[in-house]
Amino acid sequence: MILFAAALLAATAVPGDAAHRADRLRTEALNHSAAAAVARRDAANATVRARGRADRADYERRLSAWRRQVAACRAGDAEACAAR
Repeated sequence: MILFAAALLAATAVPGDAAHRADRLRTEALNHSAAAAVARRDAANATVRARGRADRADYERRLSAWRRQVAACRAGDAEACAAR
């Protein structure tokens, strides 16, 4: 009885298995395509992000220099007050 049930399950699973394998292969292909698209996007945006980091660092340096100049001016340094 148990062998008959196992054979029946195996016989009915075969057509479904082929469809399942085909679906799985399509899903894997779609995932691969999506991953490749993400990799291309990230590579294209890498230079933009690097430029943004460099611009932010430059801004922070200039802001820090300006704050030092303002502090020196408030402390009485006439040259710091006159400098632009």
